[in-house]
Amino acid sequence: MDLTWIKTDQTRKFICSHGGLQCFLDVGQSSFCNHLYHVGSTRTHQLNGSQFMSYRSILIHVGNTTDLEQRVKLAARLASADRTTVVGLAISGNTKFMSRFLSPADQIASGISSDQAFPADELAHRGKRHLEMTRSLARFATLAQQYGIASVQQLHVDDDAASALSAHGSAADLIILGKNDLQHPARREESDLVEFVTLNTTAPVFTVNEKPFSWRHALVAWNGSSVAARAARNALPILEKVDLVSAVIFGDGIDPSTHAIASEDALRQCLSTIPKPVNVIHRTETPDTGHALLALADELDADLIVMGCVAHPRWRETLLGGTTGVVIAESSTSLLLSR
Repeated sequence: MDLTWIKTDQTRKFICSHGGLQCFLDVGQSSFCNHLYHVGSTRTHQLNGSQFMSYRSILIHVGNTTDLEQRVKLAARLASADRTTVVGLAISGNTKFMSRFLSPADQIASGISSDQAFPADELAHRGKRHLEMTRSLARFATLAQQYGIASVQQLHVDDDAASALSAHGSAADLIILGKNDLQHPARREESDLVEFVTLNTTAPVFTVNEKPFSWRHALVAWNGSSVAARAARNALPILEKVDLVSAVIFGDGIDPSTHAIASEDALRQCLSTIPKPVNVIHRTETPDTGHALLALADELDADLIVMGCVAHPRWRETLLGGTTGVVIAESSTSLLLSR
């Protein structure tokens, strides 16, 4: 990414150039959002004199899931006409270490003795998973064509889901997951996957949950932090298309990293490109912000919650906790998460 500094009598700006994209960063004002622009996750376009934003690359976790069509339909709505690529990623669930073992035919060809070979039942399971991956990708390709997605790629990876999504997601501008991405998962494992991917990739994560996302009402959680601002910015291509946008500040909305009070003006400026008014809601401070946020989403009948995801230690056992953990584990509403 190239940065060019320019100065005029009225303002100071950076011109950021990245992959043919140019955007202006105004550093003459105090709002954090003027300093923050997630170059690479969205692209700004001009249409009939108005600006709108889009994702350039969308990664969909493809599996034997009932909501795959919802994911593809969402990606199709977000994919712009100018070369937005939608990538279907099928994952075997085998670790990289396990995936190094050869198939029975390869073992024979390589002269590996039977006592050194990988157990036949495990190889049969691996073969079954690869067949499921092939079928899932074929269904993904059919759905992508059905919903008019022009640029499509298919990937199949031998790895565990968390590692593969984190690695390949960093090359995308948006990752689309679902709550049933694991076969017969426990609620804790399911939530852990979503949070692990969110915290270990650079792209925002959209989680398709039980309540259908119908582009009606998005609720943005705001506390003035850099994480909240990044989440709002990363959600702009979606927020521009939904019917209603609300934002909530609990108490003073203290930024935990700086202890600064959240600014409603900064919030409105962060969402200034949205061609609709933003309804800002102030609620009493509560020690249980996660459940309060979910209750407000139910009260508003919101079908999307946008929030920042604060980093926890990367060990799988300690990821959950606080507002993020509660919302991911218990929300039936779809989520847009950014770290």
